Amino acid sequence: MSALFTADEYKIKTKVFDFFHQKFSFHDLQGNLIGYAKKKAFKLKEDLVIYTDQSMQIPLVAIKARSIIDFGATYDIADAQTGENLGSTQRKGMRSLLKDTYHLNDAAGQKYGEFIEDSNALLRRIVPIIPARYHIEIAGQENIYFQQGFNPFFKTTTVTVPNGHQIDRRVVAAMALISSAVEGRQGR
Repeated sequence: MSALFTADEYKIKTKVFDFFHQKFSFHDLQGNLIGYAKKKAFKLKEDLVIYTDQSMQIPLVAIKARSIIDFGATYDIADAQTGENLGSTQRKGMRSLLKDTYHLNDAAGQKYGEFIEDSNALLRRIVPIIPARYHIEIAGQENIYFQQGFNPFFKTTTVTVPNGHQIDRRVVAAMALISSAVEGRQGR
């Protein structure tokens, strides 16, 4: 199993000024690369894959948008090795104007949790130095936190999963990537 899916805390990092490709690297707390993704700029439909490293030879998680540029987009999440459906996440369009919000759905399409922004998205989009904060909320379990740090050259988000949390870590990594890629498309 990939270290990305066993670590309780890791960072996802991307360059702020990378106009033709967004590159996302996942690092453990010792700085070791534990995952990598790349997104072409100006794509109308999100189609993302998390790989083990920059060689992009071994895929881990596949994320596919169901439609082209959709304010309330749904993203299907699958294990890239086995094709196993891990569920989906749906962005709540109007609600996401003030706070980015996504429903987390299981493989059968039933909602089991939410990915919620803790900062004010509208203000954050106007004042780009305000770091974003998110959490995943699932009834009866501790929250999972995503905390962005400010750096004028790199956007770094620390993901913290409480030890023993029952969520599929592949979904957590997918949400870290989706939020970073969508936020990047919004001009950050």
